Amino acid sequence: DFNGAEDIAFSLADDSLGFSIDADTGEVTTNADFAADYEAENGVSQSFTVVATDVAGNASEQVVTIAVNNLDEVAPSIDSGDSAGSIDENSVAGSVIYSATADDSLDTSDGVTFSLAVGSDPALSIDPDSGEVTLTDSPDFEVQSHYSFAVVATDAAGNASEAQSVTLNINNLDEVAPNITSGASTTIDENSGAGSVVYTATAKDSGDISGGFTFSLAEGSDTGLSIDASTGEVTLAANPDYETKSEYSFSV
Repeated sequence: DFNGAEDIAFSLADDSLGFSIDADTGEVTTNADFAADYEAENGVSQSFTVVATDVAGNASEQVVTIAVNNLDEVAPSIDSGDSAGSIDENSVAGSVIYSATADDSLDTSDGVTFSLAVGSDPALSIDPDSGEVTLTDSPDFEVQSHYSFAVVATDAAGNASEAQSVTLNINNLDEVAPNITSGASTTIDENSGAGSVVYTATAKDSGDISGGFTFSLAEGSDTGLSIDASTGEVTLAANPDYETKSEYSFSV
């Protein structure tokens, strides 16, 4: 430290390294040519040499090394997919439908937090630490067939990833029962023979999606009757005799 001496002039051995020095005070500052890049070759430190010269021209040198701190300059990237798959309508509210993940290994990292970008469906929320996206509603295909959202990962240095758009599809379930369209009565002649088809049930199932339906006789229907589950044909097993039984009752 030569600052206490009189008539000492300070200089740098090489002033092209991005540093400048005050000849009187010895204060070294960075200038416009200074560049500190940890990732660059030999970027972990910067060096310069200070020269102190007295009025007689006697000079001494001191090499000074400055360590360069590695900062997080690279944003994380979302590496979970763009699809949350699908869930059935009427699933319970609060279901976890997607788990966001991110890669922040391209630079130093103190971890990431997750958020949903502006414009994401308001029925969705995300855990900032785990990245789990939750649907707060019970989904109803007839109200909303899909949900859209975008996930952002932000590192501790404030670098934010590009938003990853994600879609959740809702599966449409058959929630509406079919409707019997065949009539409530029919007649046959007595002595028409055993095994006669006495009624053909028909139904309409267009109130929702349909994978087809089957027919059956409800409890309490006359035991002399049977129904074909596919065709809806109701068969009377016995030969009808008015004097023995004037009517048969059944429910389809």
